[in-house]
Amino acid sequence: MTMNLPWRCILLFGISLCLLAGLSAAPDRKPNVLFIIVDDLTTTLGCYGDRDARTPHMDALAARGVRFERAYTQFALCNPSRCSFLTGCYPEKTRVYDLVTSLRGGVPDVVTLPQLFKNAGYTVGRIGKVFHVPDPKTKLDVELVAPLARDNVILDELKIAQASEGDLSDVPAGKAKREKTYNRPYGPSSHPDRDFTDYEIATRAIATLENFQDKPFFLAVGFIRPHTPYVAPKAFFDLVDPQTIAMPAFYRPEGENVSLIPGAALRPNNNVFSLKAPDVRHAREARRAYLAATGWVDSQVGRVLAKLRDLHLDENTIVVFTGDHGYQLGEHGLWAKQTLFEEGTHVPLIVAAPGIKPGRRAGLVEQVDIYPTLAGLAGLEIPAHVQGASLQPMLADPAAKGKEAVFSTMVSTHTKLVGRSVRDDRFRYIEWDDGRGGRQLYDHESDPNELKNLADEPNQAGRVQRMHARLTDHVAAVTKG
Repeated sequence: MTMNLPWRCILLFGISLCLLAGLSAAPDRKPNVLFIIVDDLTTTLGCYGDRDARTPHMDALAARGVRFERAYTQFALCNPSRCSFLTGCYPEKTRVYDLVTSLRGGVPDVVTLPQLFKNAGYTVGRIGKVFHVPDPKTKLDVELVAPLARDNVILDELKIAQASEGDLSDVPAGKAKREKTYNRPYGPSSHPDRDFTDYEIATRAIATLENFQDKPFFLAVGFIRPHTPYVAPKAFFDLVDPQTIAMPAFYRPEGENVSLIPGAALRPNNNVFSLKAPDVRHAREARRAYLAATGWVDSQVGRVLAKLRDLHLDENTIVVFTGDHGYQLGEHGLWAKQTLFEEGTHVPLIVAAPGIKPGRRAGLVEQVDIYPTLAGLAGLEIPAHVQGASLQPMLADPAAKGKEAVFSTMVSTHTKLVGRSVRDDRFRYIEWDDGRGGRQLYDHESDPNELKNLADEPNQAGRVQRMHARLTDHVAAVTKG
C-alpha cells in the first residue's frame, strides 16, 4: 500500500521526536553531528566481513551503531559522489561528472549539508577532504584543508630507498619522473605517525572538537588514506600477511573470463599499476598495502572518536561514517574507482547515536540518503530540493525495509560513454550509452562476485527490459524541475 505524503510526513516527524528524545537528556540542547568521510574506502572492514581487514575502531563504532550492509554510492568518483551526498541530489541533478566541476553549475542555489546546519545556528567546521572542489557558498566557522604533500613525500622517499638497495623496478623516468608517477604507489614507512597526512587531520579534528564542545556543532572530517599512495607506518603492514590475503578470481589459477564484459566497463587507466599490469605477487602486495593504509586510517578515526568520548560529547552526538565511494582491488583486473561493479559502488555506512539501538540493516540504501537522515535526526526541516530518503524509519525499526532499488552513474574513463546501474535485492543491471555501448546483468544470489554477464541470455530478456525501463524512469524523475 502506498502511503500518501501527509501521512509519511507525520510518520517521519514522530520518528524524529522519538529519536531526538534519546539523543539528549537536556531537551534544549541540539544534538551534535560528527560526519566522518574516508577517501576511496570500500567495504574492507572487519565489521563488513573482510577477514583480512584490521579495523578495530571502525568495527567498534559499528558495534555501537547501525551498520547498513547494502549502502551504495551514486558515482564512484570523489567529486561527483561528494557533491551528491552533500546536497542530497543525484548526479543527474547536480550535473557533476568529473573532478573539476563545481556543484553550483547544476544547482546554483542548493543549500549544502554543512550550510543547512550553519543556517540552523550550529557551529560548523570541515577538516581535511570534505568537498573535492571547494564550494564558495559554503562558508563555515572552521575550514582546514588536508596537508596532502606529506604522504607523497613519504612515497618518494620509499622509492629512493628501494633504488638505493638495487631495486630499480619502479623508478619513474622522463615525464613520469617529473610528475612522480609510480607503477606501484605503495609501501611501508619508518616515519613516525605524526609525519603522515591523516595524523595531522585527526589532530586538527581533535583540536576542533575541544573548541566546539560547549556549543551545538556539525563537524565533517575527511581522511585521505586509503586513497593512493597506499603508504602507512610499517606496523600496519606487519599486521597483514600477504600470503593469506583472499585474492579475486582474476588472480586465481583458474583466472576470470572478461570477454563478455563491455569494453566501456574495463578501464585501462588504473590508479595503481598505471604503467604496467601486475603479476600475482605485486597484486598481493597492492591489496596488502591498501589494507595497511585502511588499518592506518582506522587508527586515526579511533583517535577522533576517543576524544569525542573523553569530552563526553558522544552522549549527545550523531556519528555518521562512510567512504566516498567503493574501489576495485583487482576484481576483473581493475585497480581503481570509477566503475559500476559491486566493489566500485558498495560503501560502508554506519550511523551511531544515543537513542538508536545498535544493529545491522540489510535493506538497500544510498549515500544520497545521508543528507535527509542527518537533517531529520537533528530536527531540521529537510529542504525541498533533497532527492534522497531519510533512513530514520530503518534506524528506529530493524524490520523496516530499504529501497526497492539503488542507482549509480559513471562516465567511462576511456570511451567517455555514460553508464548507469540499477541494483535491486537480487540483480545488478548496467548499461552503457542507454545500452548501445553494452549491457551487463548479474545475479547476486548465484554470482555475488559478478563473474557471469547474463545480459545477452534469452531467458533474461524480460528482466533486462524491465530494469532498463526502471533506469529510464529514474533518470527522468531526478532530472526534472
